[in-house]
Amino acid sequence: MESYCQNFIGMHKTEIIEEMKNSQKNFKLNTSYVNPHYNYLKYEDPINEITILYFLSDEDECELIRKMYDYSNINDVEKELNEKYTKVAKNKWEFRQLLQKYSVELTEGDWFFTVTIKRK
Repeated sequence: MESYCQNFIGMHKTEIIEEMKNSQKNFKLNTSYVNPHYNYLKYEDPINEITILYFLSDEDECELIRKMYDYSNINDVEKELNEKYTKVAKNKWEFRQLLQKYSVELTEGDWFFTVTIKRK
């Protein structure tokens, strides 16, 4: 399971690409389909159980992270979220990095669940 310690929010697109190459070698950048309505980077694991989307500003800085998981990962992800962050409600956590507060939310969908990380 990947670590939630690394916070990419505020990082530039080129920094994210470099950091993913160095620390998350099993995730590959997928450029086969690009939605022209959003500025983002899309990474996938080799068996397509985890997809990470880094949504970027017009200046190519990360504003939001959305991680989509196969349900086979839900127990591990919930355990890691509980260990790394402060739980504030059902499926909601918070953390502080330097002077900035962040929210983390787990949303259950029909075929997969999503963890969204953003500034508060």
